[in-house]
Amino acid sequence: MKLERSGDLIYWTYFMFDWQKEEQHPSDRVCQGCGKTMGRVGPVSDAKGTQYDGYVCHVDKILLWVRRA
Repeated sequence: MKLERSGDLIYWTYFMFDWQKEEQHPSDRVCQGCGKTMGRVGPVSDAKGTQYDGYVCHVDKILLWVRRA
């Protein structure tokens, strides 16, 4: 996925995605709310080439965006 400005990610919430169609991968991150393993979405890159991974918890309906190192 590509976007113009990475600042737009702050507005993308769990409910804006069709999770049946989004490609998801297992991750090693644990949700701080429920303690279950989160899924990984992405990478998403902006116009500058910076990449971000999304981490999703379907139990708590949380989506977090983390910049890749």
